[in-house]
Amino acid sequence: MIMQKYSLNMRMVLNVCYFVIISNLIGCNQSQEKSVDISKIKVNFTTVNYYKELYAIDTNDIENGLNALGSKYPDFTTIFFDRLTGYSAVNNRDTFLKSVKHFLTYKDYRNLYDTVCMKYPDTKQLDQELETLFKHIKYYYPEEKWGTVYYFISGLNKWSAVTIDTILGIGLDMHLGRDYPYYPSVGLALYETENCEPKYIVINASKTIFRDKFPFEIEGKTLLEMMINKGMEMTFAAYTLPDTPDDLLMGYTPAQLQWCQDNERMIWSYFKKQNLLFSTQLQQVMRYTLEGPSSTGMPPEAPGNIGTWIGWQIVKKYLKENPDIKWHELVKKKIDAQTFLQTSKYKP
Repeated sequence: MIMQKYSLNMRMVLNVCYFVIISNLIGCNQSQEKSVDISKIKVNFTTVNYYKELYAIDTNDIENGLNALGSKYPDFTTIFFDRLTGYSAVNNRDTFLKSVKHFLTYKDYRNLYDTVCMKYPDTKQLDQELETLFKHIKYYYPEEKWGTVYYFISGLNKWSAVTIDTILGIGLDMHLGRDYPYYPSVGLALYETENCEPKYIVINASKTIFRDKFPFEIEGKTLLEMMINKGMEMTFAAYTLPDTPDDLLMGYTPAQLQWCQDNERMIWSYFKKQNLLFSTQLQQVMRYTLEGPSSTGMPPEAPGNIGTWIGWQIVKKYLKENPDIKWHELVKKKIDAQTFLQTSKYKP
C-alpha cells in the first residue's frame, strides 16, 4: 500500500498515512452534529518549508549546514534523516554527509525538488485546509495541540504524512498528481498513484493523526476488529473534514461508492458465509482493510478496501442506535468487536 509505513511506538511517534476514505450520510442527527462552529477555536498554526531550507544548504559546507538545520529543527531533522530518508548519521558520519550531498545535488533529486516547487509555488490553500482540520480536532478534543506543519521531500520514499509528537509532516513529493512519470519507478501501482493527487493531502493528514492518537496493533486481530477500527478512523475523518465528499474520503470514484451502497447486503453476506469475520489469518483478511485495485471474492467492479467501508457502516449504525454516545468519545474506548456489532444492530 502506498504511504503505509508503520508507526514508531514511542513518545516521538512517527505515524503514516495512506489513502483511504468514507461514504454515505450518517443520519440526520449526526449530519447536523458534523456542522460545528469552529469560528472561536484558536490553534497556534505555523508552517515550516523544511525541504526549501534543506535545499538551501551550501553543498560545499554540508556539515555546518546540517548542524544549523538540526539546531533549528532538532526533532524533525532526526526523524527525517533516520526514518524518512534512511540517511542515518549514527554509524558513519562521513557516509551520512556524502549521502546527504548526493540527495541535494544528484540531478534526479534536484528535478524532484524543482517539480515540487512548481507544483506548490505556495501552500496558502493547503495551509488553510490544514488549519481548519486542526480546529475541528481541537473542537472535539480541546486538549490537543496540533498546529505545526512541516513540508518535506523524502525522495519518493513513499511518505505521505507523518506525525512526530504534535508535529504534522506532509510529504509533498508524494502528491504530485497521478500522472507524475516517476511514481511507477518506485513501485507504485496505478491504483496507488490515483491517490497521489493534492486533494488527498488533508485526508491523509486526518487519518494519520487518528492513528497517532489511537494506535491499533493488527497482530492477532480478527477481520471484524480491523473493520471496526477502520470504521472509527473513517468516522474521525468524516467529522474532522465535514465538507469532504464521502467518495473522496474513501478514495473511491462516485461509481465505486454507489456500487458499495447497492451491494452492501451482498458484501456482508460474503464475509459471513466465508467465515471471515472472526478469522485472524492476516494474509486472508488484511486485504479487505487496505487500499487495493479490487476485493478478493467480489465482482470485478467492486473496489478495494471494502472491509473498511463495511466497518464504517457498522460504526454509523452503532451511533444511530446509541444517540447519547458521542462519536469522539466512542473512538477513544476499547471495545469488544462482537458486542459492538450486536449493539449496533447492523443488518444490511
